[in-house]
Amino acid sequence: MTEHDMRYRVLGPLGLWRGGEEIPLAPAKWRMLLAVLLCDANQVVSTDRLVAELWGARPPRSAGKILQQYVSRVRRALGDESGRLLVTHAQGYRAHGYRLIVRPGEVDAHRFTELVDEGGRELARGAAGAAAELLGEALRLWRDAPFTDVPPTPAVEAETMRLAAYRTQARESHIEARLRLGGHEAVLDELDALVSEHPLREGLRGRLMLALYRAGRQADALAAYRELRHLLAEELGIEPGPPLQQLHQRILRADASLLLGPGPRAGAAEPGEPGAGTPAPGDPVNGKQETAEGRPALVPRELPHLSATFVGRAGESSVLHRLLTGGGQGQVAMAVIDGAGGVGKSALAIHTAHQLADRFPDGQFYVDLHGATAGLTPLEPGEVLGRFLATLGIPDVAVPANTEEAAATFRSLVADRRMLIVLDNAAGVDQVRPLLPAGPGCAVLITSREMLTSLEGATHLHLGVMFHDQATALLERLVGAERVAAEPEATDAIVQMCGRLPLALRIVGARMAGRPGWPLSAFAERLADAQNRLDEIRVGDLSVRASFHAGYDGLCQSEHPTDAAAARAFRFCGVLPGSNVSLQAAAALLGMETWRAEDALERLVDAHLLHSLAPGRYQMHDLIRLFAREQVDAQEPAAEREQALLRVLRFYLATAERAVSFLDVPPQSAWRPGEPSPAGGTPPAAPLADREQAEAWLEAERANLMAAVTHAAARSDAAARLAVRLARPLHWYLYPHARARELRTLADVVIATARRLGDRDSEAWGLDHLSAVHWLHRDYDRMRQSLEAALAIRRETGDRDGERRALGNLADALAELELYEESVAVQRRHLALAAEAGDRMAQVTGLGNLGRAHLGLGRTAEALSCLEESMTRARDIGERALEGLALNEISFILFDEGRVREAQEHMTRATLLPDANVGAYVRWRGYAWSAFFPACLTLRVGPPPSPSERPVG
Repeated sequence: MTEHDMRYRVLGPLGLWRGGEEIPLAPAKWRMLLAVLLCDANQVVSTDRLVAELWGARPPRSAGKILQQYVSRVRRALGDESGRLLVTHAQGYRAHGYRLIVRPGEVDAHRFTELVDEGGRELARGAAGAAAELLGEALRLWRDAPFTDVPPTPAVEAETMRLAAYRTQARESHIEARLRLGGHEAVLDELDALVSEHPLREGLRGRLMLALYRAGRQADALAAYRELRHLLAEELGIEPGPPLQQLHQRILRADASLLLGPGPRAGAAEPGEPGAGTPAPGDPVNGKQETAEGRPALVPRELPHLSATFVGRAGESSVLHRLLTGGGQGQVAMAVIDGAGGVGKSALAIHTAHQLADRFPDGQFYVDLHGATAGLTPLEPGEVLGRFLATLGIPDVAVPANTEEAAATFRSLVADRRMLIVLDNAAGVDQVRPLLPAGPGCAVLITSREMLTSLEGATHLHLGVMFHDQATALLERLVGAERVAAEPEATDAIVQMCGRLPLALRIVGARMAGRPGWPLSAFAERLADAQNRLDEIRVGDLSVRASFHAGYDGLCQSEHPTDAAAARAFRFCGVLPGSNVSLQAAAALLGMETWRAEDALERLVDAHLLHSLAPGRYQMHDLIRLFAREQVDAQEPAAEREQALLRVLRFYLATAERAVSFLDVPPQSAWRPGEPSPAGGTPPAAPLADREQAEAWLEAERANLMAAVTHAAARSDAAARLAVRLARPLHWYLYPHARARELRTLADVVIATARRLGDRDSEAWGLDHLSAVHWLHRDYDRMRQSLEAALAIRRETGDRDGERRALGNLADALAELELYEESVAVQRRHLALAAEAGDRMAQVTGLGNLGRAHLGLGRTAEALSCLEESMTRARDIGERALEGLALNEISFILFDEGRVREAQEHMTRATLLPDANVGAYVRWRGYAWSAFFPACLTLRVGPPPSPSERPVG
């Protein structure tokens, strides 16, 4: 395939050409997939996001597999079976994202936006002829609305809006270029249509007024202004901006200079459009303002420079656009971005403010309030107001010393202006409130680590970490796409270890950019050491540790008792194993009442040092947890840290044992719920009332319980003993779900820990349950080895119950290995110990298994005898499931013996057992064979008995 074989059309119906031949993509889902990939061409789009794009909030269970099929179909359409154009980005053996590689000129939308940008630049430097040609070429590429035949997805809708905004800007700039070339008559119809589509766009209205005036239609030009003024007053409660007011005055005066110069503004783009806020030379409306004394006042343009590496956040930016331009009705538009330190609040605010700058022609204020800046005191509102008033032309001697008076003066000065005020890094509501304007033409954008929920009239936007594909795109911007593409696994590891936190990614990216000879894998290896990870995420005077310190130190320095409790809770969260914590577990960790713990944790949520996943459940970002671990190690005595860990372990143990007591744990298992905690005392457990609540708790805490076992096993002897004990109920929850990997981890940890502690009983228990893992894997030889090792320990310690359990399982393993003679011998020893202990359940299962071993040796009579005795004993103790299983087994033996009628009788009895606990497997197998046996009876011994003659149990 040559470099220019592929062509993609998105301006109109989605089209694909390969080697000049159009390739059909009939199914809608294929078109949706290709469209989403084209929206983020040359970027990795995660599988999770693709599933969400294609199926929304309720994807099918097999969405991942279906997605792979769609990818294969699209690759086939691309002629890309090798996956060099539609690249899979994998993690281990699983795809976690895809990237569609496109080259310059292959996508019509890319060419369209390039032409629009280039035309805008030509217009900005005064080359109207070149601009008109470029913009005309761009507009000719527009066949119809983008993706017209693609069902809507979030990405497609966002890209459609972006391209539509580009088109509007292209049309407006094209008209501006033609106006400058003297084509005012030719553009009037197009301008009329555009103004009808966008009646509130002042840039368009100004061009229409100018074109009408130049065409000799002064009255119509003035009428166009009056119409806009009426619309703005009715819909937004505001007046047209000063530039348009001044143009109106010049037309009223019949200003002859308007007939000679170019149009109103070459770069008067709407927020979010290319070229927004970029004035052109020769603007007839200069936008200058004057003070009351008649001297020029500076129009503030205080926004910091735009970052060239800003990526993602399109959805959040769109929300902010809507919030900040939706003022009117006598109210200031106000938005608060809250989030953790380093999450990118300031970058998003500055990026959005630049996009919106043209909507606020009277100026844009920006101030860093230092609410969470390490080493700096938050700015006082009076100091900030003094700066604002000085910028607005108020002499220092006239600035009121009283903060309330200064705030009133500020509100008065900006009441009739259209200004944007960005208050970055706010400490709290009290710092922000005096800085707010009152005029409906103003908008305020605030960032803070606090939620500022008591700020009246504000709408809140919580900012989290980036999506995986956005984080990858940020690294590409920082270190280069080629380096990222060359080492996808290292890139993924870096993204994960930075927790998708923009500040961490920028710091690591800066370090990598400064070392172009280093492979990314070298950085990944350095970050892999969790103990030193925060040290690695540092460049110059910038570090994530300093960012976290700012928020944490604010709590430590506060005199409020809740803040002090929150600071302590933050530190002890560094002790916690697991990725999240319930309120009850946190209360146990902290050794305090639940309501007090909740107050402390919610304060951490407000400070964005903790995230609330759901009522009563909290999560800490990975890097923040490392910081918390540093603080608890530095500030809390080792004994306090140890006691906190033991408290939460005891809570987990008590609740896990209570939860498993609701489940169907085999009576012969190696533990009994309710035994005293080996670390002393019986800690309070989470309240669980029934099996449903028990299973819900175990599933919600499963990852935390696993982490608790592995973490505690490596700590003190007291913690390790709790870890061994906690593994037991956890095993009995995981085993019915066949979670072999987690079960193997538990068994390995228990065996190693027990050996370190010299705990032979727990070592044997670990070997028993390691054998269960081998059973799940059908590795019966290793199962035998584990059980023989466990059996040796049981005999050494004189544990007859443990010996009995091990013998029963060993007999099963030997039978699966077809070592039936050995199985029979072991099973008889097992039955003897079961009889000695009076364990009737063990006798039922043992007799059944002994019967199956006899059957393996061809001893049908012995097999039937054992199974019939197992069936009878099961009935005697009310174990209907085991009774049904024995009936099933007997019926098969009888059938093989040619005793078909007897076989059917036994199978029918199994299906008619009254107990609901008989089990679906036994019952449905009985139904299936009961339906098959009548045919056999008809062939061999005549018709079966009537329903009234059948046994009923």
